[in-house]
Amino acid sequence: MPVVKKRNQQTESRLLLESNEPVELPPAEVEDSAVVLQFEQFRQYVPELLEELRDGTLAEPVPVMMDGSTFVVHGETRSFWVKLWHSSPEQTHIERVQIISCLPSTRGVQILVDEPEALGDFGDYDDDEEEDEDYDEDDDTHADDDDDEIHDDIAGVGEGVIDIDDNGRP
Repeated sequence: MPVVKKRNQQTESRLLLESNEPVELPPAEVEDSAVVLQFEQFRQYVPELLEELRDGTLAEPVPVMMDGSTFVVHGETRSFWVKLWHSSPEQTHIERVQIISCLPSTRGVQILVDEPEALGDFGDYDDDEEEDEDYDEDDDTHADDDDDEIHDDIAGVGEGVIDIDDNGRP
């Protein structure tokens, strides 16, 4: 159990919530002043997090952090990455909440496509398709036209300066 000295030199024990599994948090007391923000821009969302913690919620480990003490708490509109310190093993009083990140929630969002035609050109994509259906290797009429225009502009064909053959050579 970590021991932390406060500024007034009073010694107080705080229990850092640690787990590799989701933790069902009971309703807890938490003061507004117990919140520490990683970034000031998260301040406007603090009431939503406090409401979740006061009502009791599920805290899920954030897998990418791999520290066992960073959890995601889902609110109505935001998902909070937090570290939590409790004053007792019963977890009914939270001493400190550190908000590391605050993201818009995508829980419950589903994208349904009823008709494949609604996808437009995106619905025709196939990884196994090696060639574009609109492209024909034997049809090189357009490629030659572009090359001739470029060579005409550069070499001045028709102006008697330099004549370039079909291979692009003078």
